Amino acid sequence: MGKGIDRVRKKSIAGVILAGGKSSRMGQPKELLAWQGSTLIQYLRQEVNAAGLPCLIVSNTPEALQREGEKGQGAEVAEAAVEVEVTRDLVPSAGPISGIVSAFRLRSEEALLVLSCDLPFADRTQLERLIQYAGEVSEWDAIVVKEERLHPLFALYHRRSQPRWEEALQMKQHRLMEVLRGLQVVTTPPGLLDPWAAFNANTPEEYRIALQEKQKRETGQP
Repeated sequence: MGKGIDRVRKKSIAGVILAGGKSSRMGQPKELLAWQGSTLIQYLRQEVNAAGLPCLIVSNTPEALQREGEKGQGAEVAEAAVEVEVTRDLVPSAGPISGIVSAFRLRSEEALLVLSCDLPFADRTQLERLIQYAGEVSEWDAIVVKEERLHPLFALYHRRSQPRWEEALQMKQHRLMEVLRGLQVVTTPPGLLDPWAAFNANTPEEYRIALQEKQKRETGQP
């Protein structure tokens, strides 16, 4: 496929948070875990907006997330309303792929910054570094964060990749890595992001680890 965004402008990118999973390993909705004085989903939304991006949240329970946002943010929600949209999948739910397809159909930006809802350390600094790096890469369909392994749900996807996502959905190919094989993928270089940026809190134990790391950072412990 062709060249990437020549000059990545924030107005040409939308942030997308995928919160449609069942959270079976966590035992409760991951997106509603307490984090930074709010919930994980609200924290990620705030960081996406703070990075200068509009935010689309794709969820199977949009009403619950909207109520949570109103409860947690108060007047701030009204101020940020034009920057945040919550929606269900527009297509039959098929894991992250249906969320990505829905996001491409709903948004008009040149690229999507796709995040899973279980990234407690994906703060605005990490998002801005990823966007800046995209502006330095001449050709890409996807820029995927790599920290020991690939993280396809912490990635930038160019609109040129939309046909591949649509095809995968139609063909019932629901594995993210299979879709990536058909794209021009660039991975992030070592040291670009905080080593914890792509840490996923998928289980109670991982959530406990995230809380411990958060406490270390707040108290300055090594």
